[in-house]
Amino acid sequence: MTLLTSTNGDLIQLHNLLEVNGVHYLVEPVECHEIASKDTGPVLATVIDISECYPHITAEWIQGCIERYSNVDDVFQVKFLEAILFRGGQGQCSLSADAQKYLEGLGTRWHRFLIDELDRQPLPGAYMILSGALYEVFRLYADTHAAFFRATRDPTTLDTSGDNHGQVTVAVPSRLGSQVPHRPPLSRIRVGVKDNFDLEGTKTSLCSRSYLQLYSKKDKSAPCLQKLVDLGASIIGKTKLCAFAQWEEPTEAIEYTSPWSPRADGFQSSGGSSNGSGAAVAAYEWVDITIGSDTTGSILRPALWNGCFALRPTFGLLSTEGFVNCIRYLDTPGLMGRDLEQCRDFATAWFGDQLMDTPSKFSAVLWPTDYWNSIDSQHRVMASEFANEIASTLKLRYREYSMKEATQDMWYDDYHAFDDFRELYWATYNKAPYLTPPTRAAWNSCKAISRSDRDEAARRVQVFRSWFQARFFTQDRPLLVMPIENTGTRYRDVPPE
Repeated sequence: MTLLTSTNGDLIQLHNLLEVNGVHYLVEPVECHEIASKDTGPVLATVIDISECYPHITAEWIQGCIERYSNVDDVFQVKFLEAILFRGGQGQCSLSADAQKYLEGLGTRWHRFLIDELDRQPLPGAYMILSGALYEVFRLYADTHAAFFRATRDPTTLDTSGDNHGQVTVAVPSRLGSQVPHRPPLSRIRVGVKDNFDLEGTKTSLCSRSYLQLYSKKDKSAPCLQKLVDLGASIIGKTKLCAFAQWEEPTEAIEYTSPWSPRADGFQSSGGSSNGSGAAVAAYEWVDITIGSDTTGSILRPALWNGCFALRPTFGLLSTEGFVNCIRYLDTPGLMGRDLEQCRDFATAWFGDQLMDTPSKFSAVLWPTDYWNSIDSQHRVMASEFANEIASTLKLRYREYSMKEATQDMWYDDYHAFDDFRELYWATYNKAPYLTPPTRAAWNSCKAISRSDRDEAARRVQVFRSWFQARFFTQDRPLLVMPIENTGTRYRDVPPE
């Protein structure tokens, strides 16, 4: 495509990029769709579903529809009403004279009723028509908080303001497709994914230049991600993480800049290791849900430090195939989000039949003293008062319990999970891969653990898991109040203690 400018100067198209009223878009062709049009240049169009008002489209209905589109979708704008494609009708439809006059006042030049079979009709949303071909429109956003490692759709770096600083540009689809009846439950939900999960057609980086250099693009996605795609979710990009999913503060992020937390003055730590996922969903309203992984806090910590909700499901609920894990009998995928209801609906669809029944009523509040003893006294007292208030308000038993740490020998896996990587990198490049200081220190500590000690640690974890389940969850439905870590100001330029 060549550079095109409309007569009124508010539409610019360059290659596969659009600028409409100062908003930037990416366009992609929609297969098997040709739209008859007398226009020689590009026409901005909107697909509108009329199944709820068929067969008569009134001015009142179309006005309410456009207002709803404007309120729920950041891709759509009134300029895309130059042409309208009505979908969802199953026969003869009519557009009232008042409705037609109303649309003409908004700049609509023509409309069509799509007669294809419903499952072949394009979803509601913003489009462009050029030479009879239909193009879907994606809005482009700059990753101002450096949360993404790469975008799924990778347009030429967009820098019209001069202050882009090489940020990733992320393309997001219209949300309007989710409003069509009988669509998959996660249709058009925008999802960012931590870059230790395999995604078809992309490399997995672990935020390590050495790892990124060594391995090629993946030919299939991790099953837990493929399930999201099958449920209709739109994976918009891969988010950053601490290198090799270690605990890494911003001053230790040598190869790739640590994400910027949106909280407070904007200079706080974004936590880890799923820091990109936490920063993205907390900072951007154009992201709905992000996926992370958790061993002993890699989802919970960044949710705490970035200010969002997090769900670390029970180990084994989701497949761990296709994501690079540290401790295979503890690691699990999980999610982060801003809206609790959306998190609930997302988890319900993602976990499916594996989701346990939600208790209709809790039976007790559990307070694990060993964990809370590591939290400073001021926060511990505040949390204890809150937990007791929950128990009192809900008329539940308040129970304290204590346990000793099983052992640290389970971290054997954290080193040996990457044996093949280290060997292949040396064989390929005749040198050791670069490791950031936290990864180097962690691996030096872990490699001293013997296999027998690791197996004993794994056995103890399983024994504790079985004991805990039998002791507290066989007949009771307790509410467990767990700390994450001490909180306070933690500036990104302060080295860890």
